[in-house]
Amino acid sequence: MSTARGKSKFAYGAVVAMAVTGIGVLPAHAAPTPAKAAQQQSAVSATGATTTKAAASRSYTYLSFKINRKDTSNSRLSLVYVQVVNPDKVRTYTVKTWRAGSGTGSTNSCLSKRGVLPSATYDIKIFDAHHPGGPHGVNGISWYIGDKHCKPHGKGTNRTELFIHSEMLPSGKQGSSEPYRWDGNSDYKSNGCIKLKPSDARDLAGYRSTYPHPGKLYVS
Repeated sequence: MSTARGKSKFAYGAVVAMAVTGIGVLPAHAAPTPAKAAQQQSAVSATGATTTKAAASRSYTYLSFKINRKDTSNSRLSLVYVQVVNPDKVRTYTVKTWRAGSGTGSTNSCLSKRGVLPSATYDIKIFDAHHPGGPHGVNGISWYIGDKHCKPHGKGTNRTELFIHSEMLPSGKQGSSEPYRWDGNSDYKSNGCIKLKPSDARDLAGYRSTYPHPGKLYVS
């Protein structure tokens, strides 16, 4: 759904990648970059068949959105790096976590334009640094995650035009008024999309230069 101040277009599952022999969760300052991690964890067989470069190419990231059921506007979005050292050694690091919100306060994910984002797995379809959503849409930095049908009872609800985004102009600058000016904690509320404050949206986007681009979002 769209933001409560502008119409948006943007379960946390355990990630199992073959046999996992080591999992670590590090604070943002301690998480290694892919290049450094690969260098530290270089695993070359006696025949030279397994190389650091090949292992690094299989590593990936994903986003995790953990819903705070007591206050959905104070939930957490994390960038997670899965380092594939070799087929039998996979390590997972939380690169960084940000405050994020979804919905206007209701935990009913089938409540159109008010409920929190449905718990599910989403494909991150499009990243746009300058999304031109117009006067009633998402503008600026955004990750489009498509639609999700919520059906706990009966026909359910189709939650459409879901994004991860903030409140900004297409240029990334702050607007002079709502819905494109960030005023504080109340702006974490949305019509269902995941919302970050502008500096955190820029921070998350900045990791695209040093980590693989996330392809999945897990909401729980």
